[in-house]
Amino acid sequence: MNVQNQYLAHGFVVCKSLLSVNECDQIVERAHELHQQKNIAGCFNSKPDAEDPLEVYPRMMHPHRVDPLSLHVLRHPRIVDQLETLLGEPAVGLQTMIYWKPPQALGQALHQDDFYLQTQPYSCISAWIALEKTDAENGALMICPGSHLEPVLEMKATDPTLSFTHTAVRPNPQYSTKMVEMEKGDILFFHGRLIHGSLPNRSVNRFRKTFICHYIPKRSTSYNKGYDPKVELR
Repeated sequence: MNVQNQYLAHGFVVCKSLLSVNECDQIVERAHELHQQKNIAGCFNSKPDAEDPLEVYPRMMHPHRVDPLSLHVLRHPRIVDQLETLLGEPAVGLQTMIYWKPPQALGQALHQDDFYLQTQPYSCISAWIALEKTDAENGALMICPGSHLEPVLEMKATDPTLSFTHTAVRPNPQYSTKMVEMEKGDILFFHGRLIHGSLPNRSVNRFRKTFICHYIPKRSTSYNKGYDPKVELR
């Protein structure tokens, strides 16, 4: 099964070593430089003295709007080539995020990205870049293969002791949950309606750093305009 057929059938595909170790290290180094600023409007606000590790290392939203390297990652030729192979058509960029997921941080309950991006009549697609090894201990991503065939589902209250979000999708029992362990430089591409989430980082001293890009097909007629401006990729 080729990668496009796998994506269409299961809603995801893992591309091994799509970024080099050196490229990942450069992204992490730049993320640390941004974090040292403690606050960048519209991107993040760190609270160094907070008890919650997710307030000390908050996720960075839309770093491509303030950082040239992050913009380069969003438009990275190898990522865009693979993206357009999976979609079978051109795309545009809408969002980037840097997730630190520090030790002892909560996970994120099961959800679908298109609950937020609201792409019509197609779907968004995510490129989830492992900047270091991700596994069960440090909170690897959990996915429900095949669940991308569902519509965008209702979000309901969930366990706040496990997730920093307080609502979640409750998948149909026909879908099993699969953990995606990844090495540095691997990229998981997945459909905007694929149900996914992650468990808490239970390690003592390991982060789970990731860089996440969201794209939509260029011919999409409707999406959440709160993610504007769109970014041309070519």
